[in-house]
Amino acid sequence: DTCNKISKYLQAQNYECNIIGVPKTIDNDLAATDHCPGYGSAARYIAISTMEVYLDARVYDTPMVCVLEVMGRNAGWLTAATALAAYKGAGPDLIYLPEIVFDMDKFISDVKKVYEKNNGKVIITVSEGIKDKAGRYISEYGSDLAKEKDAFGHAQLGGTAQVLASKLKQVLGCKARAIEFSLLQRCASHCASKTDVEEAFNAGRMAVKYAVSGITDHMVAYERDNTPEYKCNYKIVNLSEVANAEKKIPREWINEEGTGLTQAFIDYALPLIQGESSPPMENGLPRFAKLKKVKAQI
Repeated sequence: DTCNKISKYLQAQNYECNIIGVPKTIDNDLAATDHCPGYGSAARYIAISTMEVYLDARVYDTPMVCVLEVMGRNAGWLTAATALAAYKGAGPDLIYLPEIVFDMDKFISDVKKVYEKNNGKVIITVSEGIKDKAGRYISEYGSDLAKEKDAFGHAQLGGTAQVLASKLKQVLGCKARAIEFSLLQRCASHCASKTDVEEAFNAGRMAVKYAVSGITDHMVAYERDNTPEYKCNYKIVNLSEVANAEKKIPREWINEEGTGLTQAFIDYALPLIQGESSPPMENGLPRFAKLKKVKAQI
């Protein structure tokens, strides 16, 4: 949407500039592309962190419920990545996405069943943007946070895990911990996927190639080969196909109960988190590039 607006603005100003978008967003919710640069790395961090929380929670014999909150306003791609941890046997028992209407009574019933089955151990992951049937964010249940707006005029989300953990503590009478991955899920370069990094570099290179060849008003998109072995190809799509369009998780990739993901999602996401790509290190710490911000003159 931003690229489309910039392109239209420059055209209105009669300023010659070719605009090629690169679909960078860990939310993975852009239309017309199989996935987005950044998603594989964020998904990898989320899956690994979820596995670590799972193992830590089982150190203690006392009953404990952990509610993990992951980014995702309208699309649950990031939260769905926790299913990769479950695929490895160390993940959430229940997953709640914004694609499915959230029902508090059903949620409590779901948790009680797992709580009794697992001797008081439950791991739950939720998208920050889950809503009830009235369209109300669950984060609004416990605070006035949603009255605040972000830079885009959207309700300021956060606190969903705390609302649910507090409710479960009240209902179950056990320790309930709320964990927000927050900004860490989009800046953990130490946990980047090599596949994601390489594809992102190629996407940027293709964008420059198309721009200098005279093409404008397009976006680089990923296209997956329909073959057993994963392969990503690159193409361009018109910005008008992408602007204000949102890609959500297909309903058939979510289990019938609405509390987990199917094998189809695992098959989709697993290739995207392959390989390790760590930043250069100095004295045991990462060395990051420091870029100068130079304002363009129009």
